[in-house]
Amino acid sequence: MTVALPVRPVPAPGEPLTSYAARLADANGLTRSRVLPAHRHDVDVPAGELDTLAALAGLDPAAAAQLTMDRYPPTVRGQGVTHRGGWRLHFSADWICPRCTPRTGRRELLWQTALSPMCRHCNVLLVPATTAPAGEIVDAPRDLTGLVDELVELAEASITHHSARVRLGRFRRLCALIAQTIDDTWPHRHDSIPPVDEAAARAWGAFPSADPATVAAILVSAAPALHSTASHDQLSREGHARRRGTPTRHPRKYLPQRPPAAPRRPIVAGFNATDSGRLRWFLTQLEHQVARHGIRPEHVPALLPHPDDDGLPNPADWRTRWHSALALHMLLTQTYEGSPSSSRAALAFGAADTDTSRLLDGVRLGRGISHTDAHLLGDAVTVLLNDGLIDYQSRRDILRPITTLPRLPVPASNLPEIERYAPRVLALGWIWTRLTRGPMWTSPFPLVPDRHVRAFNAAIDPETRLALHETGQQLLADTDLLTIPANRATFTGITRRYG
Repeated sequence: MTVALPVRPVPAPGEPLTSYAARLADANGLTRSRVLPAHRHDVDVPAGELDTLAALAGLDPAAAAQLTMDRYPPTVRGQGVTHRGGWRLHFSADWICPRCTPRTGRRELLWQTALSPMCRHCNVLLVPATTAPAGEIVDAPRDLTGLVDELVELAEASITHHSARVRLGRFRRLCALIAQTIDDTWPHRHDSIPPVDEAAARAWGAFPSADPATVAAILVSAAPALHSTASHDQLSREGHARRRGTPTRHPRKYLPQRPPAAPRRPIVAGFNATDSGRLRWFLTQLEHQVARHGIRPEHVPALLPHPDDDGLPNPADWRTRWHSALALHMLLTQTYEGSPSSSRAALAFGAADTDTSRLLDGVRLGRGISHTDAHLLGDAVTVLLNDGLIDYQSRRDILRPITTLPRLPVPASNLPEIERYAPRVLALGWIWTRLTRGPMWTSPFPLVPDRHVRAFNAAIDPETRLALHETGQQLLADTDLLTIPANRATFTGITRRYG
């Protein structure tokens, strides 16, 4: 039986197992090998060694497992015994913070990956441990700071969400391609980005480059592709074109596939100079509303409202209202960021970017907008302002993970079953459609037809309707319940879905 050591420090957030083992041994006057074998890394840690360290430190086994990289998927930690093809650095690479590591010994688990080439605590670039005493301290560029925060969040989300793993894997392959052809002129990046060591960049293959400054430049150069498919395809096409005729250094499986040729700009018939001017005028009006009232894309529901609506619109108008909501979301995004994004609008509503219409094409391509559509969008903006600018995006984010209905103050028999769909599923659909002003295909139950939710609404009595409305408002108010452990929450089960 392993006896706990007398001095047991608390693991720091993000601290790796090897660093904690060294602190635990130093605090008790031992060598690290007495706590953890000297050759052990922070990945592929045997269960017996992990249990021994947990017992010595008085930690829960689950808490000790959080100190290793084994909890991350192969997209992050790599595959096989050597952990190739992921974001993890080669075992010989060791990055430290030149400011806080020599003073406090601080290390982070994700410093062993190319996802974090900077210390987020000191806001400086990491350096290889072998050059730390002689190297100068370089402040992290502003573009890198936000990007690293997002990549770290994706790494944590990739533990349970497939979509995060896909995004990280896709981004890693593009970074590997950029590393093979990057120079002082391509890709375009800000002057504050540190210079690139081309020899270190070309070494990015089965493992990322071992130079943190070069990794930082590559990440920032590829950053636009993290949110834009068009930017990803453009960088991929340019990278493959620049790589043509150069010696092959690494297997192609670590690089992205060559995208198809860039499509020609489509010609949208039916728009004239008047429509184009009307679109510019409407964007100017939106800019005034943004400056005056602060309306944002997050305030747009999935079905755009109309002054004559009483609840959700008529089902016959849903396609028009859906496309209008996408268009208004794109126009507000353009007002804030300079260009519309139909994929971001569809993702915000929880749907695929597959819809097309004259309105959407005119907004996507900046060709124009008809008088009828401009009038409809203008009326919708007025309704949203009169309603007080409700953050529908926040409501969607809060309600989408909830798949179990809390206990209601009405008998369960008050909830009818419609076409063999469970009453509680229909009740959650009723809450979704009323509080997010969105159809069921954007909800956690996209296969439940909206007509069944309307039939459910017609079948329940006013008391049940009021109870459901109050329950939905309580879910929106008690967002902290999503982080409370299951044994303390009043919900029987809460699930999450990334994105």
